Amino acid sequence: MSAPLVSVIIPAYNSARYITDTINSVLQQSVTDFEIIVVDDGSTDDLKEVLAPYTDKNQIKYIQQVNQGVSVARNQGYKISQGKYIAFLDADDVWLPDNLEAKLNKFKSGDFGLVHADAFVIDERSSPLEQVLAGKEGNLLEDMLAWNGTQVPGPSSILVKREVMDNVGFFDDRLSTSADQDFFIRVAVQYQIGRVDKPTWMYRIHGNNMHKNIARMEHDVLLVFEKASNARLFRSASFERQCFSKMYLILAASWAGDGRNLKRGFYFLLKAILKRPGVIMDVTKRVISKWLR
Repeated sequence: MSAPLVSVIIPAYNSARYITDTINSVLQQSVTDFEIIVVDDGSTDDLKEVLAPYTDKNQIKYIQQVNQGVSVARNQGYKISQGKYIAFLDADDVWLPDNLEAKLNKFKSGDFGLVHADAFVIDERSSPLEQVLAGKEGNLLEDMLAWNGTQVPGPSSILVKREVMDNVGFFDDRLSTSADQDFFIRVAVQYQIGRVDKPTWMYRIHGNNMHKNIARMEHDVLLVFEKASNARLFRSASFERQCFSKMYLILAASWAGDGRNLKRGFYFLLKAILKRPGVIMDVTKRVISKWLR
């Protein structure tokens, strides 16, 4: 039996509520040469029972593991995958029917290591939120390091060549909320990144999204930037200070906003200013502009 063209890897943790829509969206793809691998990361809900109809029909490969985090789950799926291309799909997101076809066609148009696509945003009831997530194309390393907007909308947006995965390595199992950011940076160091400039999937926002854990986000982004610094990915010392300052500002805003911890927010604001004193002018201009509006 020949290897499939695409391996679709779905890490799942307590995702019984959404995963039927997720898997059905893969089964409805216009490109049908794929395998689906679901890695159950120690779920305590009825995920296994919900997946039974798919396993009974051999529509998916189902793996159970002790809870070790999303990165380990993705890596486990990759280790048993056979596809020429690898797609990662979070268990609460949904693909549109032309998702794989559009990305495979994009690979034909240029020398890309990874291709991603825009996304519609939906809520927990699958209702659209009139928002589109869009990334960029080309050599994206510096924009990723400088946090210049969204470069790649998320793991559910990507299709990556197996040879690229073999070259840049697995997802870092010390990371969760920023594991995809770290992976995208490592890809961008060596490869051009392509973009399908239309939505081909749907990103679901709900109360259990990982990005809402600010403490975990802090741990992860600090580690990602430490790794980038150790690998000497910043083109100059001044650019590195600029990038770290921007990262500290994002942490400050996250703690003061969603984290509701002004003390922690102020701590990272000070770190941002100490790293690049000129940032205080940027912040002041932003506050004044917002106040005037």
